[in-house]
Amino acid sequence: MVYIFAAHKGEVEHLIKKLSLGKRKTSFPFLQYEGEEILLTITGQGQINASASVASTLQEEKAKNGDLLLSLGSAAAILGRKRPSEDLLGRWFWIQSLEQESTGRKFYPDLLYKPDFPEAGLITGDKILELDSMGNRDTVSERHGDSKEQIISERRGDSKEQIISERHGDSEGVSGLDKTLLYDMESAAVFQAANFYLAPEDFFFLRCVTDFGVSPDEEKVPFSPLSRQERMQALLQKEEDKVLRFIGFLQEKSKERRKEEEGESFFQQQLQSLSESLHCSFVMEKQLERLLRYAFLQGISAEEVREYLERNFGRQNAGKDALQDAENGAKEELLKGVGKDIDKQGRLTLIDKRAGKKALSSLKEWILSERILQVKCNGSGNLLQIHDNDSEVISPIPCERSGSILPEGKCEKSYPYQDHFRHIYVEEALLQSPESKGILQKFPKAKVIPIKHYKDVFNRKKQGRLAQSHSRKLILAKKEGQRLYDGAVVCQDFSESHFCYTSLLMNCPFHCAYCYLQGMYPSSNLVMFLNLEDYFADCRKWIAEKGSLYLCISYDTDLLAMEGIYPYVEEFARFLNQENALRIEVRTKAGGEGLWRKMQRLPLSSEGRKRMIFAFTLSPEEIIEEAEEGTARLSSRIFAIQKALEEGYLVRLCFDPMIYHPRWKELYGALLQEVFEKIPMEQIHDCSLGSFRISESYLKAMGKALPHSPHTQFPYENTGGYYHYPKELMEEMEGFLYSRLLERLPKEKIFRWDSREVDGVNENRGRQELRPESELRGSL
Repeated sequence: MVYIFAAHKGEVEHLIKKLSLGKRKTSFPFLQYEGEEILLTITGQGQINASASVASTLQEEKAKNGDLLLSLGSAAAILGRKRPSEDLLGRWFWIQSLEQESTGRKFYPDLLYKPDFPEAGLITGDKILELDSMGNRDTVSERHGDSKEQIISERRGDSKEQIISERHGDSEGVSGLDKTLLYDMESAAVFQAANFYLAPEDFFFLRCVTDFGVSPDEEKVPFSPLSRQERMQALLQKEEDKVLRFIGFLQEKSKERRKEEEGESFFQQQLQSLSESLHCSFVMEKQLERLLRYAFLQGISAEEVREYLERNFGRQNAGKDALQDAENGAKEELLKGVGKDIDKQGRLTLIDKRAGKKALSSLKEWILSERILQVKCNGSGNLLQIHDNDSEVISPIPCERSGSILPEGKCEKSYPYQDHFRHIYVEEALLQSPESKGILQKFPKAKVIPIKHYKDVFNRKKQGRLAQSHSRKLILAKKEGQRLYDGAVVCQDFSESHFCYTSLLMNCPFHCAYCYLQGMYPSSNLVMFLNLEDYFADCRKWIAEKGSLYLCISYDTDLLAMEGIYPYVEEFARFLNQENALRIEVRTKAGGEGLWRKMQRLPLSSEGRKRMIFAFTLSPEEIIEEAEEGTARLSSRIFAIQKALEEGYLVRLCFDPMIYHPRWKELYGALLQEVFEKIPMEQIHDCSLGSFRISESYLKAMGKALPHSPHTQFPYENTGGYYHYPKELMEEMEGFLYSRLLERLPKEKIFRWDSREVDGVNENRGRQELRPESELRGSL
């Protein structure tokens, strides 16, 4: 459903006619009109009316995630008035940020699509914006809410436009800042009320400039012989076709989502039918649901699942099982139900929950052995490509894998997704920093939106990672508080007693379909922390207190992939030269000649290169294609490993995580063969290995964010709060890889995740605990 809200009927009267909306006859306290996939509500003027009408409408209609909200109406222009009036008046703007004037709070709708409207910021006030006799703007009030600084500033002759300009980051020398700022009395309240029900990527705010503030003596304004209402109607209809086209786009999206809902409803019916037939308990039903979702993603239909169960657990087999139970002392009454369901309804016939468990276990084994993973990313193809000075592409930013094809129709083609990083949010304190300006210069077409704190965007409620992944935003921020975190005691640490890691990015430029970051962070957007000197100061303090430091700077992201945007690794290399008691680990899935050239250019001495460890994650090529979107190919990673060894760096090989594939043994065998043939294993510092595992809470969040991904729906087992592959499969996979690595490496150089540790993944730090294989004492 598309929920449209407007303050006054006059603002949308022409749209009501064009869309053929009919007045809803109801006792609801707000005037409403409805049509195909549309419910339009007239809220009344002001934030209280807007908040009450939006909340009551969405509650009454049982609005849910996936519904769309469009806020339409008129607005006054505050900034941008220096442009010719005929250029602004009658123009519709897409609102990129909203500020509540009374509180200073800011709100940010997601800007995923490319509509036909220019962008603007907007302030929501409590009073009508008024033009005084000098043409300056002010609200109709006693000014008791203005700050001391504002009053002093205005007493010395500054206009309100100048004050607001300074307040909204209209900073000299910062490219990309939008110079247009509008004013209304409802939008911020609409956003706040709607966010209790809907996601910010489904909010759309359109405002038409109809004035620059209201004159106390309206009739003396030499504008037009028409009345104010008639002038406003004429301006609102100036770009009516563009507005109608956008509403049509939202209607089509609503229809598509309704079809998805119908598909989910049909799935739930199939699930309930099988659950009843298998006598599932609540826990068994959840296991069955995950198994069915995984099966369907594998290309196994519901009919095939039912045929398998009926063939192996149908009337004949059920009867034999029941007779056997009777011979073993089971009650004769059990036989009374044999064949009942299959005779009357064509459904499975199982006697009790014990038989259901047996069928469920058999079904799981069959699904895991039958099919090859078929689901690949069907993304937008919208990859961000950052070039370094050598004009080599080093950082494609992919969309997240949904497991389902994006709808292709005229609406998606009419309004394609915005390019990645087309919008860059910058904390106001960093707008003038050299680091921010350097990054912004690499994105000359990007819109820059000032924010107070990165959490205002990154931590919004009800965000949709999958939707955001089609148009990811960049957030430039300063990391406050703790920046260094203790590593786990059992992690490999090169005999260093002081192991730490740090996070310079939130989220990763690559997208691995199995990555726990999808369950760790609420947003797909990338946060870059730019206050490196604070990180360096923390490292110096640690070294002064402890004597040494082993620091992992890229464990839960890939810094090398972002080096063309900001040289994190290069800056840490310079710092490494200054601190002899420091060792640094850089983990990556990048590769190729571009990475090799970067390693060559790092300002490190030969001694310093022995303290910079590059950890390369290696996966079979099929797994890279299916689950590690945007990362380097296996051949490119191997090439980079060869060059890193030639340059004198320490290199770790990470076969972690191992990802299940029906042909996993063949794939990982071929991977090791290629590694052994092309990499001098005697020069490798060490290896880590471990199969995929993830905390219970992360997988739950991933399942909600990516419900159609085979990596979130795999039938894992849960031990001590973390999910992993079934125990026999896990031990077989890890044991196979370990035994092959032993052919080329001493066991002291092989670190394997200890599956007996039941504490699971550390959710605060994202580290997996590893220990040398020699310490596992026969866990194979």
